[in-house]
Amino acid sequence: MSVATHRPSDTQISLDSEQALYAFLRANQVCLAPGQSRLFSFSDQLPGIDPLRIFAALNLQDTVHFYGENAARQEIILAFGLCQSLRISGKYRFQLAQQFTQDCFAKLTAIANGQGVINLPYIFCGFSFFDSPIIASPFPNSLLFLPQIQIIKTASSSRLSCQIFLDASTNILSLVQSLFATLKIIRQPPHLSTVLLPFSSPIAPRLNPHQTAKLSTAIASSLQQIEQGKLTKIVLAAALDIDAPQPFQVVHCLQRLRRQYGDCHLFSLGNGQGDCFIGASPERLLSLQNQHLITDALAGSAPRGKIPQEDQQLGQKILQNPKERREHQAVCDYLLTRLTAIGLRPQASLIKLLKLSNIQHLWTQIQAPLLPSLHPLELVAQLHPTPAVAGVPAAIACDLIRDYETFERSLYAAPLGWVDGCGNSEFIVGIRSALLSQNQARLYAGAGIVAGSDPLQEVAEIELKLQTLWRSLA
Repeated sequence: MSVATHRPSDTQISLDSEQALYAFLRANQVCLAPGQSRLFSFSDQLPGIDPLRIFAALNLQDTVHFYGENAARQEIILAFGLCQSLRISGKYRFQLAQQFTQDCFAKLTAIANGQGVINLPYIFCGFSFFDSPIIASPFPNSLLFLPQIQIIKTASSSRLSCQIFLDASTNILSLVQSLFATLKIIRQPPHLSTVLLPFSSPIAPRLNPHQTAKLSTAIASSLQQIEQGKLTKIVLAAALDIDAPQPFQVVHCLQRLRRQYGDCHLFSLGNGQGDCFIGASPERLLSLQNQHLITDALAGSAPRGKIPQEDQQLGQKILQNPKERREHQAVCDYLLTRLTAIGLRPQASLIKLLKLSNIQHLWTQIQAPLLPSLHPLELVAQLHPTPAVAGVPAAIACDLIRDYETFERSLYAAPLGWVDGCGNSEFIVGIRSALLSQNQARLYAGAGIVAGSDPLQEVAEIELKLQTLWRSLA
């Protein structure tokens, strides 16, 4: 199925003029037939402002938003407000999501700014780990939205787009006044304080004895299943709920994550009611640019050394560790098999180390030219969940995860990202993550279980990940 394209307009509208925008929208509104609507996207250029300053200035924590930082691409994205949205669940969610994106982009008319520049918007997506309806989560099973405002900052430019849905009931005057009040703040946001005060007496996160016992039992049972040949890997996770002495400020959490994990994919997804799923993921699910796919096999980990010699020794140890190599190869084989099954010809790089600030992973990059008819969400559906967050075989592992885990995964270890109208896309996997709501946090961490895993060591690894995540938030 081909990806719909935008319909550029010969009209140019400067977002410096309220009167011009009002007149344009009013002229289009009076031409609408009963029940008819239009969808417009207006463009502008911005000075090189940190989007996190804009996030803070507009207090977007309680607004539907997507925030993402990609250090490798020197890109920061901020999108907020609902122009069009979709909330769905069920086994056909990726197909319905694909149809939603195509419908939106087919209806969208892109209006150039005064210099003839068009900045096309993205549709942002947050999918839960499982496709069944979620009962105890503030987020829907699948959330997609075309934002009212989108800002993309790269090393060379800062671009803005404003999306407007227009029908006969739209209050154009109120809409335009509200938009320009927001644009005024966006163009000159106050400075962002770099002084981050820690919480008073932060609680060291530890699993309680009951959680530890259940997790150890689940790991031991999984190892029996592996020994019996029912599966070769499963990823088991734990969730730890913490009450902080004061409400979490997502901007401050993102600042801390930026300082500690600037080499990862930073993200925040807000549901508009104060709940934010936030984290710094080392794992990219896929990147699609100009009909070219890149995905990462990332599994097997070791700490960083305090000195270069120790760091090199730890890296060589994991490269030569049979257990870690098996865990990594399972992910690599899965990705290659899934991509080949849909007619692609993937090529895998040699295995290497991905060295991040506090951890190093076994890493194989996989690339493939894309078929023009392949929609990004078809690839997301094909790849999720990878063995890095589920197991092998995936169906059996997921059934066991449902049996063993005592919490709802929701967005944890699930695809988060965006698609555009030209077939480009970027999705990460929502690990190294937490759900924040007022002064409450739910921290998530998991570990891959394969033959040779030790239950006590795996529980200790999960607790260490929880403690590391907590220190980056509090």
